[in-house]
Amino acid sequence: MKIRYSKTPHHNTIIHFLPETETKLVDFSGNDCEITVRYEEETAHVYCGLGKTDQINPGKLRGASARGVQKAMELKRSKVVLMIPEEKWCKKMEATALVEGAILGSYRFVKYKSEKPPRIDTLEVVSSTLTLNDIKNTDILCSNVNYARDLVNENASVMTPEALAKEARSLGNTCGMKVTVLDEKELRRQKLSLIDAVGKGSPYPPRLIIIEYTANRKSKEKTAIIGKGITFDSGGQNLKPSGSIETMREDMAGSAAVLATMKCIGALKPKINVVGVIAAAHNAIGSNAYFPGDVYRSYSGKTVEICNTDAEGRLVLADAISYCLKKHSPSTIVDLATLTGGVLVALGDIVAGLFSNNDQLAQELFEAGESSGERLWRLPLYEEYSQTIKSDICDIRNLAKLKRGHASSIIGAAFLKEFVEECPWAHIDIAGTAFNEGGAKGEIPQFATGYGVRLLTKYLIK
Repeated sequence: MKIRYSKTPHHNTIIHFLPETETKLVDFSGNDCEITVRYEEETAHVYCGLGKTDQINPGKLRGASARGVQKAMELKRSKVVLMIPEEKWCKKMEATALVEGAILGSYRFVKYKSEKPPRIDTLEVVSSTLTLNDIKNTDILCSNVNYARDLVNENASVMTPEALAKEARSLGNTCGMKVTVLDEKELRRQKLSLIDAVGKGSPYPPRLIIIEYTANRKSKEKTAIIGKGITFDSGGQNLKPSGSIETMREDMAGSAAVLATMKCIGALKPKINVVGVIAAAHNAIGSNAYFPGDVYRSYSGKTVEICNTDAEGRLVLADAISYCLKKHSPSTIVDLATLTGGVLVALGDIVAGLFSNNDQLAQELFEAGESSGERLWRLPLYEEYSQTIKSDICDIRNLAKLKRGHASSIIGAAFLKEFVEECPWAHIDIAGTAFNEGGAKGEIPQFATGYGVRLLTKYLIK
C-alpha cells in the first residue's frame, strides 16, 4: 500500500471521524465503533464514530481508523482518503494513531488464497497536524509490524531457522548492519548445548542469529533485544495434543518482532546501539530428539535438567542471553517470547506479561507499552519462585517443583533470570498477544498480530 500526503483529498472514498458531540448526520450518533457510509454522487464518505470527546484516546482512534479502512475494502475501493480531523482533541499523537490504525487495519495475509480479496493500493493522508516526515515514519513502523505478521503467518515448513537467518542477512545487506549466523556445527563447537538440544531432532537445524546496529560509537550504552524463534513447536517428546499444536508456527513471534524492529531501526536510523539476537530452532520429534530427564550443560556452564521437552523456549533463550552477555556486553537486555500458556490465563490476549530485575527498566517498558498501544503488566519474581527450579540431580530444572501449571509464566521468567547475571533485564511473555485466533479486532488482525514491534521501537527510540 502506498502512503501519500496531501492538503486536500484527491480520491472518491473519504474516511471521516466524528465524536458524538460533532455529528450532524441523520441516523448516526457518533457512538464508539459506529460506522456509516453516505454517498455524494460518485464519492463515498465513510463516517467512523468515536464516542464521547473526553473519552477519546489513541487506542480508540486506531480501532476506528482500522474499521474505516476495512469498510472501504468491503466497498472494493482501492484508493482511500484518510481525513485527519482539525479539532482540539486531535493533536499529533491522536493524528498519528489514526494513520497507524489505517495501515495496520488494512493488513490481510492472502498469500495462499487463490482468489485475492479487495485491497487498498493508495492511502492518502490529509492533515495539517502531521508533516510528511511524520507520516513516512509512521508508515515505516507499521509496515514493519505487517512484516512481522507475514513472518509468523508463513508456513512453518517455509519459515525455518535458516529462513530466519536468510531474512537477517537480507536486512544486513539492505541496512548496513553486521549479521552473524552460527549454524549447527558452530553451535556445537562453541558449546551452545541448549539450543543444539532443542533443535537437533529436526531436519531443519538450529541457528543463532546476531544483528548489530551501531550508530553511536561515542556511547557505551547498548541494548540487546532477544527473540525466541521456535519456528514450530511440536512439544518434542512431550508431544502437544490436538487443540494446542495447530498454531505452533506462532512460536517464533518473538524472533519476528526482533527482526522487524531491527529493520525499522535500520530505516529510521536513530543514534543508538542495538544488538538483535534470535535463537532459532524447530522443536521436533525425531531420531535425534532430546529426552526428558536428560541433563545438558548450558553455554553459561550451568547444568539443566530437562523435565519437559515442551518447555524449550526458555532453553534456547538461556543460551542466547549468555552468549550475548559474553560476546557483546550489552548494558540492557529485553527478551520477547511466546513462552507460556499461563500468561494467557493471567492476562488474556490483551496485555503481555512483564518480568524484570530492574524497576527503572520495567517502568520505561510499561510506559512505552501504554504509549504504543502494546500494553504490559508486571508480574513478580520473588526469590521463592527461583527456589522451586533447583534440581536434585544438577543445577536447575526447566520446570518447577510446584503443581503442574502453577505460576508457570513466573517460573519461565525465573529460569531465564538464572542466566542474566547482573545486567538490567526484562522478559516479555507475548504468548497471549502474539496470535489472535478469533476475528479481527480493530487494528489487530486474525492470526499473527505483530505484537512487540511498536513497543520495542518506542522503548528504543526515546
